[in-house]
Amino acid sequence: MNQVIKAVDLKAAGVPGYVIDLKCRPGGPWQRILPGVLLLGSRPPTRAQRLRAALAYAGPSAVVTGVDALHAHGLPALPPPTRIHLLQPATTRRSGVEEVVLERTTRRPEVVVRAGLPLAEPNRATLDAARHEPDALRQHHLLATAVRSGLCTVATLTAELDAGSRRGTATARSALKLLSTLLR
Repeated sequence: MNQVIKAVDLKAAGVPGYVIDLKCRPGGPWQRILPGVLLLGSRPPTRAQRLRAALAYAGPSAVVTGVDALHAHGLPALPPPTRIHLLQPATTRRSGVEEVVLERTTRRPEVVVRAGLPLAEPNRATLDAARHEPDALRQHHLLATAVRSGLCTVATLTAELDAGSRRGTATARSALKLLSTLLR
């Protein structure tokens, strides 16, 4: 059980607000892990619980992307980022918080559901992770790992890059050109 629930859902089930506040006090059995989202336990949240909390916070149209989506697609070789990266429709106005990057998009990715989590398909998740990686060498490693694993190809990544925004893609484009020449 993931033990993650929205406070409004608890209230709708009949739990009074004062009880929620009481149980979420320091040293209490519950904790607030994001605004309006609770963990019904006192231990630090697992990565899976943090992902579910981020999705609960962002709303039903949010999709996990980046490194967390790649892990769920079977690419565990990459270190988990400090922040969870979600995509949401451009019309959504929810803001990100310190633990969650909420990126608005007009190009909703194809969604793959694994373990109950809505994930961006591998090409989009790979490029979203690469665009948010400031270190060029790590960005190249990320793209090469996705290609070598068979999760993506240089051609499908390039097509995804060409279909989306050009913002933040220069390093990824040059890395893919290099990968293309190396894999010939």
